[in-house]
Amino acid sequence: MRSRLLLALIIGTSLQVPLQAASQEPDTVCPAPMVGQYLIVSEGQRDDQPLGRLQLERWSADGSVSGVRFLRVGRTYSETRYDGRWNRLVGCSVSVIRDQKTSPSHVLLSDQGFPRFGLSTRPGDVVAERWIPQPVDACRPEAMNGVVMSLQEGRTLTSNRWVPNAVIQKETWTDWTMAGLAVSSYDGANEVATYQGEFVQKDNCIGRIRQQDARGVSYVYAAILRSDGGGYAYLQTQGDDLTVALLERSPLQPSRLD
Repeated sequence: MRSRLLLALIIGTSLQVPLQAASQEPDTVCPAPMVGQYLIVSEGQRDDQPLGRLQLERWSADGSVSGVRFLRVGRTYSETRYDGRWNRLVGCSVSVIRDQKTSPSHVLLSDQGFPRFGLSTRPGDVVAERWIPQPVDACRPEAMNGVVMSLQEGRTLTSNRWVPNAVIQKETWTDWTMAGLAVSSYDGANEVATYQGEFVQKDNCIGRIRQQDARGVSYVYAAILRSDGGGYAYLQTQGDDLTVALLERSPLQPSRLD
């Protein structure tokens, strides 16, 4: 009888050890948020309308935020400058509160403290954000020379409803002019088109891209170049297509795969 009781006590004690160990694990050490400038590319839905957004936002050490926002919700487009604050939260994340015209965000930090991914916390939004460090450097034409490629999804207004589209692109840039090929799928209908265009600088890395395809159709985008020459982001500002995209510049001398 005593041996059975002793065995039961040993088993009971051993079952409790993992639970005690788990409860005593230290909290994750979270890095301090890295202050600086960031390019934010957002897409999703606001209420029943598709949403695309570009932001160039600067964080300061005192917790203040300033930025410029390019936003399209459905067919409505706007440009806004704003201010706000960032605040550290638990779990290596940060909240960003901006003025009433710009959505607040909940942002996750990388192990180095850089904002990486975020979600809009505005009621009615289902909007995801990609954050990219943007060094405060001058954007120059030669920095973008080379091949730029992208894969993107958007929405097209057809018969009063927004239907999905998808596009792959390959562009060759020469001193802020480009020539490219776009392969598109609009609600299941495929299309291939060549096009040409140019980036028109407005404020350092911010500007407009105007393109025209071989059929004579024109497109206008708000665009923010990456100051490190890594590519650019654009938001379609007109027409029945709403697309926000992050395009990547290929290395000038790519490594061999063998």
